[in-house]
Amino acid sequence: MENYNRFLSKLLRYLATAILLCVGASTYANEILDVRWNEGPNNTRVVIDLSSQAEYKYGILNNPPRVYLDLKNTKLNKKLSLGKVKNRILKNIRHAARGEDGYRIVLDLHEPISPHIFRLKPYPPFGHRLVVDLSAPIELEECSSNTEPHSDVVVVIDPGHGGEDPGALGSNKLMEKTVNLAISFIVRDIIEAQSGFKVVMTRDADYEVPLETRRDIALRERAHLFVSIHADSFTNPKPRGASIFVLGSSAAQRELDNWLAKNQNSPAWTGGVASWVNSRCFEDPELYSFLNNLASDVVLENSVDVGKAVLHQLSLVSRLHPRALNRDSRDFRVTDSRYVVLKSTHVPSLLIETGFLSNPQDAALLANPSHRQRVGQAIAHGILKYFCDNPPWHTDLSDGSIECELQTTVAEYAVRAGDTLSEIAHEYGVTVAMLRAVNNITGSDIYTGQLLKIPSQMTTN
Repeated sequence: MENYNRFLSKLLRYLATAILLCVGASTYANEILDVRWNEGPNNTRVVIDLSSQAEYKYGILNNPPRVYLDLKNTKLNKKLSLGKVKNRILKNIRHAARGEDGYRIVLDLHEPISPHIFRLKPYPPFGHRLVVDLSAPIELEECSSNTEPHSDVVVVIDPGHGGEDPGALGSNKLMEKTVNLAISFIVRDIIEAQSGFKVVMTRDADYEVPLETRRDIALRERAHLFVSIHADSFTNPKPRGASIFVLGSSAAQRELDNWLAKNQNSPAWTGGVASWVNSRCFEDPELYSFLNNLASDVVLENSVDVGKAVLHQLSLVSRLHPRALNRDSRDFRVTDSRYVVLKSTHVPSLLIETGFLSNPQDAALLANPSHRQRVGQAIAHGILKYFCDNPPWHTDLSDGSIECELQTTVAEYAVRAGDTLSEIAHEYGVTVAMLRAVNNITGSDIYTGQLLKIPSQMTTN
């Protein structure tokens, strides 16, 4: 009996210790890894990065206005470095431990706002997240009935992804959304420097925009061209090179029918940061009357032509993916696509893949600001060259009020086995004499690996 009592006593002590250990382990089942925020046109998003899924409750307080979040079974992983908040919605972020096993985060606001709070599952490079969207009250614009033609050529530039949607993740941890925005700024600045052109960005910072809203912006602006800039990725690291997508003729008509029937695809998207476009303007097909109303085959033809012009310029500064080349005809080729963002077939549209982030060489190039500058210049020059040669009806370019003054650029080409000067000249739209003159070549001999300077025919005067 005595032995039994000693055994029972030890068992109880063991169980008590185990219970304490379990309680201790569950007290801090979650950790706050970071707190960050970004600002959209009429919204601010606060993101709490966590080690596991959040258990939380929240409340809204006034005098002064603020929102608090109480995270259960949570502790701070490290000291947070939030910096000074400069925001027209969010005034300050405060945080502190609450009770024995909780943590409170307080969002001080400039005015009372009802938050939209939701969880996001891990998506590389992000882990578990608790998201707080703060939307300022706005008056949505009235639906446009303007039928007056633009005097400027209007180009909508769409930096793909953004915010909690990073896009592809490079082999060097480079995020696609970062590359897209950096190149888009370069394209914008070069195009806007030319008289007779106007650029509209779907986003100009690190926030999310729904795919439908990106298309709606092009419709609202009655754009002459919509350009979505991306970087590609694949399951193995071998594919590399730039390419351009448009909708094929059958796909274009099918998607136009679907759009008008309110049957467009619903993309997986995490958020409402871009409510600054009045989507009600795009629900009634009758409201399309203010557009140029190009036939779908004309839209496709224009998309293909401007796509080839951009590919020509990209080929001077970057490797092209094989799908972007017609080897037999030495011509450039755009590819049929089912991308949701291209399905507004009223507006000539391109989706440009600037390279493969899954390829180490392409990823290293796209991380290089000098290469991004060259790629952005090539995209902008291709667009400018196309519209200077084909000015849209009723613009200042078409009536001669403004003349294009495009600069000639020079790029390099690495000679491949079997290349000849005449073939290279034909591929890049220059003469053999120009190649010889620029490269100080007296005959026709070239060698594999030789770097040739290629004069780009940008000047249209």
